[in-house]
Amino acid sequence: MAPPMIGVENLAKSFGAVRALDGVSLSVAPGEVVCVIGPSGSGKSTLLRCINFLEEPTEGVVRVGGRRVGFVETGAQVRRMGGRELAGLRADIGMVFQLFYLWPHLTALENVMLGLTEVRGLSTRAAADRAKTLMHKVGLADKMAAFPEHLSGGQRQRVAIARALAMEPKVMLFDEPTSALDPELVGEVLQVMEQVARDGMTMMVATHEMGFARRVADRVIFMDHGRIVESGPPDEIFDRPREERTQRFLDKILS
Repeated sequence: MAPPMIGVENLAKSFGAVRALDGVSLSVAPGEVVCVIGPSGSGKSTLLRCINFLEEPTEGVVRVGGRRVGFVETGAQVRRMGGRELAGLRADIGMVFQLFYLWPHLTALENVMLGLTEVRGLSTRAAADRAKTLMHKVGLADKMAAFPEHLSGGQRQRVAIARALAMEPKVMLFDEPTSALDPELVGEVLQVMEQVARDGMTMMVATHEMGFARRVADRVIFMDHGRIVESGPPDEIFDRPREERTQRFLDKILS
């Protein structure tokens, strides 16, 4: 059996007196798609942000591809990663946020190229070639020269996905990527995410899109108050949840 691509052990995160994560442990196999659902404030986003060390865990260990996130282990010695080491690590962990965080002064193509030249060290020509391929993949071949202000929210989010994929990450994390979009734009982003899943990418997706989770996920995790309440295949979680808390959440969100 292949080792997990993502491994989380007893993860906790506190913000002052607020315990956002409370002893979360999970593993994600290579190529597995895991959707994380739960009410606002349940810890979904904090979990994803700890996986790529945008938030430093209060307790616990995270590994991606067998490598500890945020720290370098040498025998019994453990030290915190420096800035350059963290940048290299995050290049292997693609992340797409609720908001798009595109550089407004760069074209869509230049936004996708930037990490390739600055972090991966590709030449401008090689970066442009890869970025163009990804812009085609997300259906934006005709928008390469457009600046973010001239793109719809759905188009901007697709550029953000292309930017993350261009780095050829080991895993992709999606933090409620459709929650800031107008309803009519949600479908175009979910379609691109489904294609990424079909291509075999290891994915964790925090989402309120239950149809997407049922359709695409190999496993669904329900979180509440910083803990995993239950986890299982989509049909089990949506049709036969074991926990009353899961049932109450689904009754409310699906009604």
